[in-house]
Amino acid sequence: MRKISVLTIVILFALFGCSSQKKMVMEVPFTIKDPSCQDYAAGKEEGGSGFILSLPIIDNKDDVTFEEIFFRGHIMKPSLLQNEKGTTLICKWENKNKQGTPDMVMHADPREEIGNQPPSLLKTEEVEFPFDLEKDEVVIGFRKKGKKKIYYHKMKGVKDKLPLVYPSRPKN
Repeated sequence: MRKISVLTIVILFALFGCSSQKKMVMEVPFTIKDPSCQDYAAGKEEGGSGFILSLPIIDNKDDVTFEEIFFRGHIMKPSLLQNEKGTTLICKWENKNKQGTPDMVMHADPREEIGNQPPSLLKTEEVEFPFDLEKDEVVIGFRKKGKKKIYYHKMKGVKDKLPLVYPSRPKN
């Protein structure tokens, strides 16, 4: 009797354990036309670099809330931009590795070092990227109005635009 109950529990975990995988939907209540990605770089290292992903929405049949965007190994929170051309889903990724470090005061008198920030000992939690995507593929996570479930849609055809390179400030 004990073996049957243990076997039943193992089978239940095996059946329901795979339900956390993200499943793609083919039919979506919106249409995206001409998705693009544009790299940018500031004129100085502290200004940062990254890319802007632009997904123009042509037709949005249902009231859809866009939750997350998966693109080139990054998970981003999208924002909607309304302009004269229509609605565009925008995601901006900043490369935080090249950001400058704050100045530190080193002095013989410890009271002069009061404003210094201690180094961060906690590592940021890295989330495993759940999809295997090509360079021109993007996965859009969205919710339909009144639903709790997040749906995922994979699309191809993200075109790279010429990078924006902002000039540095002229030195006098």
